[in-house]
Parts: sequence; structure tokens; C-alpha cells
Amino acid sequence: MIDPELNMLYKNIQQALKAEDLFGVPQTVSLDDKENLLEIIKDIYHRFARICHPDKFSQEESKDVAHDAFTALNELYNNAKKKIRQGTYGKGYSDEVFDQSEYLIDTSKRRYCIESTLAQGDLATVYGGTCPGAGEEDMKIAIKVIEDPADNDLMQNEIRILKLLHQEASVYSKHLPVLIDQFKTSEGQMGMIMKRLDAYDLYTIREKYKSGIPSHHIIWIFRRILSILGFAHIKGIIHGNVEPSHIMVRPRDHNVYLVDWSYSIYKPGTTGQGFKALNEDYSPPEVSAGKPPIPASDMYSLAKCMVYLLGGNIHDHSIPDAVDDRIKRFIQFFLRDSAIQRPQDAWDMYRKLDELREDVFGPHRFREFVM
Repeated sequence: MIDPELNMLYKNIQQALKAEDLFGVPQTVSLDDKENLLEIIKDIYHRFARICHPDKFSQEESKDVAHDAFTALNELYNNAKKKIRQGTYGKGYSDEVFDQSEYLIDTSKRRYCIESTLAQGDLATVYGGTCPGAGEEDMKIAIKVIEDPADNDLMQNEIRILKLLHQEASVYSKHLPVLIDQFKTSEGQMGMIMKRLDAYDLYTIREKYKSGIPSHHIIWIFRRILSILGFAHIKGIIHGNVEPSHIMVRPRDHNVYLVDWSYSIYKPGTTGQGFKALNEDYSPPEVSAGKPPIPASDMYSLAKCMVYLLGGNIHDHSIPDAVDDRIKRFIQFFLRDSAIQRPQDAWDMYRKLDELREDVFGPHRFREFVM
């Protein structure tokens, strides 16, 4: 159980797009009074630091959550101090910035500006953008907009699932999209605002690594996604469409994200929900057969992604000869046609993969992943 104060602070930090979102804008002092403004923000920072300092916690999960919160808190605090020195803290941007943009989104929370197109899919388009007061070092945003209003229910499903996944602060939160806001266009299309991920999807990675990535890197990527799936499955959530564009890797710290939860299924055994999407290349056989979703369904799709990332053939599941046979056998265990003959527990496979890594590569060490 995460400490309630830590849980609340972590959620507030996650939702912060800029320093002012977390520390607020004091009404008792002029924003041009840099010395006193800095003292007020410093006091708030120290109060928050006492709540989330990792040394305060002994339980492993709370300590890990506190570490993530403390790191993000310091980044926001440093940004606040920089803004105060520059005289921009709490002042945002003038409307002129937004007058220069043709594409604006207004919600009850904020105004957002669309700057670029990040990705185009069958269901939705994802744009890059900013919000008022978001300077160069503030958090950028991703704006996902449904193409056809008839598919709004899929975005409503994704919003619901993300809220369930983020219901309580967790060490797995850092591997998931962060929902900031939502809206509806004048044409009736639903949209959602998320923090932008500084990461590469698997298709982009394969563009660099034409023959597949080195097999020592597949271990940590595989483990990260197994941990996310294990976390979701315990909550009764099946992702339902694990494929290369939905797995994103941040090389600098080996963080991995699982995104696009629009096709997710919640507690299929209770709700009777079936699969919402058939992906010809990555869905398991039970999807086209109309069978119920189970955790092993996600794990089949994940293993196919690992075959692809290693430079293998996703149709016959063959993996390059350069890859150790023990890694091949582990991945191919996930790819049996019969769902009940595959691994059923992502957490169990996570632990076994840790053992496999040591068997194949020896003691764990951080290896730089270059993009």
C-alpha cells in the first residue's frame, strides 16, 4: 500500500506540464519580486521533498515510487528557479504566441496549440503540441484525435483504462501514457491530451537496426513490457493489441512504454467483453477464432514483437542464427497456437527472463542503447 500523501503528490507531479502546475502562482507577492517569490517556492519544494524523499521509505515499491517522484520534483523545482530568475514564472505566454497558430484546442483546463503531426493511424492521429506557459524545458504534449466520431467509444475506453491503471501511484506508472485532459472537436471527434514520450517505437528502431537489435538489448525491453502486462493483468486488463507501434523505448535510461490502450478489454471473464481488434500480423489465433481474451493473448503478441525486433520472421517465427538458442526457445514458448499451452503469468516469465539473462550474458550490467 502506497503512503496516501506520496500517492497524491506523485499524481500531482505526473499531471504537471510546467512548474506552476505543481508549485502554484502565489497571490501574496509580486511575480517581479524574485527574492520573495523564490523563498515561497523553496518552502513548497521542501514540504513536497519531505513527503517523497526515498530515504523515508523502507518498503521497496514505495521507495521506488518515491525515487521517481523526487527526481521529477527536482526537475520541476529547477525549472521554477530558472523561470523566476528570467522573470517569466507565473506569467505564461501572451496570446500572440497562439495567434500565430492555426490549430488551437480550448478545454475547461487549458488552451493547447498543435504544432506537428507525430503519427497517423487507422483509428486516430497523434499531434505534437504545447500549452500556455510551456517553455522549451517544460513538458511537451501529445494530442490524440479520433478520425471518425463513430469510433469515439474506443477513446472513451482508453481513457477509462488509463484511469484504472493510474488509480494508485506505482512503479509501473512510468511505463504508461499519462492522461492530462480530454476534449471533443466541433465535428464530434473525441480527443485526449497526454504527456509526450521522448521515445522510439519498434518500427523506428528497426529502421536503424536493419538486421535486428543485439540480443542483449532484447532482454530488458522484453522484461519491461512483461512487467507492464503483469501489472495490467492483475487489474483485469488485457491490452488487446500489442504491436510494434505500441511499444516505445527511451534509450537513455532503458525506460519502455506500452501505449494505445484503446482496444483494451476489462475483466473479460466477468464483463463478457471480447477482442476489439484483429491485427493480421500480431494478434494471436484466438482473436480470429472468436475465443475469449486471456493474459496469454497479450504475451503471444509481445513475443511476435520481440521476433520482429531481433530481425526475425513474424510469419514463421524464425529468429536469426546469431541469437542464443536459449533466448529463441524462451520467445517461441510464447508463440504456440494453443493459448493454454503458452505462458499464462507475465510475472512468472519476468522472473524467468531475469534468470535467463544471467545464464546467457552473466551478471547484469547497463549497456548503452544507441539510436
